[in-house]
Parts: sequence; C-alpha cells; structure tokens
Amino acid sequence: MDLQAFYKDQYDKSLASKSEINSSLSTHIGILTALVAALYYASTNFDLNDSLILSISFIVFTLLAVAFLSISTYRLIKAFSDFHNGQEYAYLNDTDYLDNYYTDLVTFYSTAPDVDRESAEELAVNEFNSYLTKELIKNTAINQINNRLKTYHRFKCHQFMIYALIVLSLLVIPFGIDFGIHKGEEKVHKVKIEYPLSLILSVEYKDSVQRLTFKTSDYGKSNRKKTDTTAIITNKRRR
Repeated sequence: MDLQAFYKDQYDKSLASKSEINSSLSTHIGILTALVAALYYASTNFDLNDSLILSISFIVFTLLAVAFLSISTYRLIKAFSDFHNGQEYAYLNDTDYLDNYYTDLVTFYSTAPDVDRESAEELAVNEFNSYLTKELIKNTAINQINNRLKTYHRFKCHQFMIYALIVLSLLVIPFGIDFGIHKGEEKVHKVKIEYPLSLILSVEYKDSVQRLTFKTSDYGKSNRKKTDTTAIITNKRRR
C-alpha cells in the first residue's frame, strides 16, 4: 500500500468536503432571509392596540422567533468562517518552495563524503517523500477537524431555523385574527400636536410704488420754435 497516495487522497477529499459545505450554506442564507422578511412583515402590520391576549401571544411568539433566528444566524456565520477560533485550513506549500527544498537536499547529500551523485539524489528523494507524507497527514488532520466543526455549525443552523419556522407558524394565528379584524379598513394616520407653538405674525406695509421725478430742461420752457400764424394765413390768401 502506497501511504503517500493514500494520504494524498484524504487531503484532496478534505478540501472537496470544505467546498461542498460552503456551497450548501447558500440555501441556508436564502431560507433565513425569507424567515426574517416574514417576521418583519408580521411585526410591522400587527396592531398592538387590539385584544390584550392577542397582543401578548404575538409578542411572545415574536421574541421566540427573534431568538431562534439570531442563534441560527450566529451558527451560519460560524460555519462560514474559516478563520474563527483557529478554523484555518491547511494547504501544502507552493511548488517553488517544495522544489527548492528538494534541491537543497540534493546539494546537502552531494557534499557528504563517500556519496556520489546518484546516491545523493536517492537519499534526497527518500527524505523529500517522508517530508511530503508528514505534511499531507498534518494538513489533512487540520482540514478534517475544521470540516467537522463546520458541519456541526451547519446542523445547528438548520435546527434553529426549524424552530423559528414553527414559531412563525404559530405567529400566524394572532396575526391572522388581527388581520381579519382590520380587513377592509383604511389606514388613517393620526397626527397629534402635544406642544403647540405660538407664532406672532407681524405684517408691515411698505409702499412699493416708485415715484419718479422728471426734471425738464430750461426751467420748463419749451425748446420748440414759435411759429408766426399770422404770416401763414396771409400767404394762404395771396394764393
């Protein structure tokens, strides 16, 4: 049995499981969004001034729904977080780092006495395979623990979503009764002024007519030349 191939397969499965868990959480986000929207609609359209029993039952169911939705949201965040409380996934080093490590091993064994080039490469390969197997075991173990934690938080998120759905189903009872009571009524917004302010209006009259003063030249004397009307009449008779 090739141990390195086995651990390599487990390492690949741990990363594939991480992707599967993260993809499945999108469904939980959609359901949570719908539940929160339903709770918001019910709470903003219920009249608390109606029957006391209806109001109390509605408030109790609303508080329970808020509590369950909050816990479910918290579990969803925990399931999504890869860095919370050490939930950081482990990966193999980059290939350039691994190649440099192998080259350094070959150089190290080549400088040893009584070791030829072929033997140095064989020793380097054996040590490199041992190092790679240990890295696969360590990283796979970390990823598997993280996947179990994410799966647990996803399960808790789903569990409290079911609780919230049940409470919202019970919330429909007082909300439906209240809706039936006020069905067909027009919503009228009442405005109540508790502290009226006294306003003093002062109206001042201001003459807006502009008076223009015209000043004639030559102290009122006309600039036209005076015409001799007698001469004009005499000329007409001669004709």
